Amino acid sequence: MSSHCTRMCYWLCLVVFCAPLTLFATTPVKSMVIFGDSLSDNGNTTHLLKSLRQDESPAYLVRPLKVFVINKMEEFAYDYYVPQMVLDAGIEVVTNFFDTEFGPFLANLVGKVRKVPILPGDPYWQNHFSNGRVWNEYLALMLGVDREDASYYNNQAFGGSWAVTYDYQVTTWNLIRHPLGTLKTLIVGKLIPPSLGLTVQAYLMMNNSIDEEAVYFVLTGANDYLNVLFFEDNYNPSVMSAYIDNVLDGLASGVRKLTQAGARRVVILGLPNIGETPKFVNTTDKPVLTAALQQHNERLQKRIEEWRQASPEVDFLYIDLEQFLQKALVDPQKYGFSNIKDACIDVKFPMFGALAHSPFARNYVLQYAQVLQYRNSQFGPHEKNYHVCDAPDNYLFWDEIHPSTRAHHFLAYEICEAMKEHGYKTKCESPANI
Repeated sequence: MSSHCTRMCYWLCLVVFCAPLTLFATTPVKSMVIFGDSLSDNGNTTHLLKSLRQDESPAYLVRPLKVFVINKMEEFAYDYYVPQMVLDAGIEVVTNFFDTEFGPFLANLVGKVRKVPILPGDPYWQNHFSNGRVWNEYLALMLGVDREDASYYNNQAFGGSWAVTYDYQVTTWNLIRHPLGTLKTLIVGKLIPPSLGLTVQAYLMMNNSIDEEAVYFVLTGANDYLNVLFFEDNYNPSVMSAYIDNVLDGLASGVRKLTQAGARRVVILGLPNIGETPKFVNTTDKPVLTAALQQHNERLQKRIEEWRQASPEVDFLYIDLEQFLQKALVDPQKYGFSNIKDACIDVKFPMFGALAHSPFARNYVLQYAQVLQYRNSQFGPHEKNYHVCDAPDNYLFWDEIHPSTRAHHFLAYEICEAMKEHGYKTKCESPANI
């Protein structure tokens, strides 16, 4: 009896003292991978466009496919005992083909369609769609992730990218039969820059196995609503409702590819209300966008609940960015903003009509960035098509759509706090200390 009691007491002690360690243990973030659009892009769009112009090596365009083929060659060589010398020779042939033939071939095809501009240029900061770093770069520091090491910080976001994708139409057969026609219809943010589906597919092609301990961030869909309203005037509620489901289908497809490949930690960010941006805040488009984005976020949360039920092995975290935007709009002084309605960049001549033949004539974010580079014949030698405000840190918005870098820092803090509450190990930097 005494021996039995001793054993019972031992196990009770283990439960009492170890349970708190289990309940309150935090999950460290080993690495992060980001998928999205210009809100998350840290320079990918610039590299892509320079490659299309062949200002940089066009090999950038085909790297995912090249890496995929080489990985398959290495797997074959391992399974069938192919000598290393033979494998190396084969890899050299494949590398030369993609880097010196296929990459330039694609760049030349696009060049025949339209001349591609380099975006974003001045006054944007170092190829970012803001005046400084974006949210995921600030967040990396708060999560203890080295953003200078690509093996721990991997940004796959492209400015102008859509959630809705054309990846099912981009077949080798279509490119061979109708190369120019196919490219003309796709240079809008669904192929160039690539959609969520294509960026996820490219990422998976370059990675035979993905790290289960990595955290995958997905923030996409804003361009889908911005462009459909700006260029197509889609005000029909039933049509917009179906369109919202279409956008969510594209997002779901990308997330499903990641989880099926082995992703186990996924953070999905709800969209902020584009209707509150300087572009739309004083227009009749505001209520349309507000309603659409509210429905988007509500339906997205329902889908995430379904994903949790279907894939209990995956830790899904939904973070609502709209509530964070509202905090800044309701109490801007708390976060150091004195202007929440205007863009810091004041464009002189929008001149969208002059850019009708731009490859991005139906992609508002990229077209706006190109407008800033527009030069009128009346301009002086060093005159620009824009003015920049005197105190950018006081502005919530850098341009008509994108937040200032201070707003991005604030956003990173809020995301960090949400991750901390969920159980991730973080060191969140308060906006008061920014």
